[in-house]
Amino acid sequence: MQQYFSDVPLHTGDTYTFTRDQEHHVSVVRLNHEIIRLVYNGEAYFAECIQEGKHYHAVVKEKDDRINELPVSLTLVPALIRREKFELVLQKAAEMGVSRIVPLESSRCVVHAKKEGREKLLARWHQIVTEASAQCKRNFIPEVTDVISFSDLNKVKSEVNCAPYENAWGTSRFLSEAVQGAKSVTAVIGPEGGFSEEEMQWFKANGYEAVTLGSRILRAETAAMYTCAVIGETAERNRKK
Repeated sequence: MQQYFSDVPLHTGDTYTFTRDQEHHVSVVRLNHEIIRLVYNGEAYFAECIQEGKHYHAVVKEKDDRINELPVSLTLVPALIRREKFELVLQKAAEMGVSRIVPLESSRCVVHAKKEGREKLLARWHQIVTEASAQCKRNFIPEVTDVISFSDLNKVKSEVNCAPYENAWGTSRFLSEAVQGAKSVTAVIGPEGGFSEEEMQWFKANGYEAVTLGSRILRAETAAMYTCAVIGETAERNRKK
């Protein structure tokens, strides 16, 4: 079943007009008389696609009460890495249920944020998380903010704040232990070169706990996805108790 996000409120019996991009996708996959899922502001409805000539619309049928979201508000703060890898992080983080993604420029980033073309870049990032959220039937699209610097990290803190660190193995808690029972988590992921000692000292002084993901050294994009998976699984397990 295909899903699309709506920019207008939905009600049973309404006729929904697809955006140009949505209608193109509907026509490519030929969804005439197929049931789809439409979502507006967290509320989902089933709707039937109808083709009239070259155009499509959808008739809203009934509400879908399922909420396909994590029971934890997760803010992922990934440091900037090479474009294709960073976009992979955006896609997979959206699939795994993050609430907000806050790109970070840290001292060891090999990629740096440029003011030129920033609006176009943010639009591309939003498109990536929107498509990923629709694919996995989420009720909400995660927010993707503008790039921040280290001095702004105190503005995105949650109930639990952590920074997975490659040198934390054997001396720090596992990520799963640190986020146990938390309702909101902010997790900061370093770039290809990791965090500097000065940055780790900053974390310690500002309420971020250095945690371990295990004995292996993970690539930046792998660490981001693994972090989302661990936090999501821990929260889901707690919800079942």
